[in-house]
Amino acid sequence: MSESLYLQRVSDRFLDAHPREAGWVIRQIHGDSGREMSLNYLLDCLREWHPAAITRCMALPLVGTGAFRNSTAIDASSEAGVQNDSSKEANAYSWRGTIELIWNGHDIHCHKFSLVVGHALEEIYFIATKSLAAFRDLLLVLDRYGRARHKGRTEEIYVVNGENIPVTTSSWDNVVLPAHMVSDIQKNVEGFFSSRERYAYLGLPHRRGFLFAGPPGCGKTLTLKTLAANTPAKFISVLGKADVDDGTFHCALDLAEKCTPAVVMLEDLDRVVQARGVSLSHFLNLLDGLKELHGVLVIATCNEPDKLDPALIHRPSRFDRVWRFDLPKYDQRLALLRKRGKDFFSESALETAARRSEGFSMAYVQEIIVSALLECTHDDQPPSDDHLFKSLDVLRMQRKEASKPGESMDERETVGFCASGNT
Repeated sequence: MSESLYLQRVSDRFLDAHPREAGWVIRQIHGDSGREMSLNYLLDCLREWHPAAITRCMALPLVGTGAFRNSTAIDASSEAGVQNDSSKEANAYSWRGTIELIWNGHDIHCHKFSLVVGHALEEIYFIATKSLAAFRDLLLVLDRYGRARHKGRTEEIYVVNGENIPVTTSSWDNVVLPAHMVSDIQKNVEGFFSSRERYAYLGLPHRRGFLFAGPPGCGKTLTLKTLAANTPAKFISVLGKADVDDGTFHCALDLAEKCTPAVVMLEDLDRVVQARGVSLSHFLNLLDGLKELHGVLVIATCNEPDKLDPALIHRPSRFDRVWRFDLPKYDQRLALLRKRGKDFFSESALETAARRSEGFSMAYVQEIIVSALLECTHDDQPPSDDHLFKSLDVLRMQRKEASKPGESMDERETVGFCASGNT
């Protein structure tokens, strides 16, 4: 059955069940608009804040596995002051099915389903109400719930298209980058969030865009994690996946608008802007402020900036600061080797490893220590400099065998928030 035919059949059934002559008013709302209204949280909101309003529920919550790790109900004291066992269920990012409720004495019926459109999944809501005033009041409560939902999750980076990422304690001392670069990033991020009134006085929109560019494994993701751990703002992430579409970016910016101050992180920008579901012109319009965003900082990462469309990086209103995360110099490599291995290996051995690891990324430099410690553990021996040199030789050989002309091992390294180390 074609998508259009399926949509027509669902629409006809809903219209037949809610005839206009009986007083019903029908609305069809698509995914982006539904998320702006926080309709995706309708099921959780009713269960946690207004369970008595539900008259019939044939809906399933849509949750990720991470939702069950710390499932706590939002404080609803300012709303209904009612909690039941269902409020202890894992929070869902959306739902699917049918929900019928009575709000302010009026019936409201909601049906939500998904439709495959091209390469993307389109969410569609059918809303039937006998009182538009009651529906508008429900939307106000949903908006408050959505804001509480996101503002209350400071312990996590909210991922629009994946599992949320716990924010762990991370010190800037763990970021092995040139000191002037770390200071410059800190100054710009802190200065942005502390200058809201200054921006308003100067008549400037309070939004900026930063780009972290460079090969994998050189500290981009670690820097973002450290920012998340030390910046009093909500962090929202879009992961660089093949299924990213225009709606993904729109959703991220909508969420940021609701819970400012906020940072929107776009991982692997060079990949996602080439995804089938992404329209570059629409994405550029979002960055240019098609939506008025105040207190929102956009930070993108990019492995190969040369592959970006010039329209992305040659207009200051989109990414007005670019930091290059290059392969580490000798001093950086030695600093990381000392940080990870000074308790196990001699200073002279660490200096030798730093000299012989020219061309290694920070993630690969860290692997020298990890592999050496694993080797001595498997041999049931105390760590020695010989283990360090053996680890270095093995990694150098792996890089040589895995590389081909024009492609280094660094370009093959895993990137992303799910990876460990200095990605």
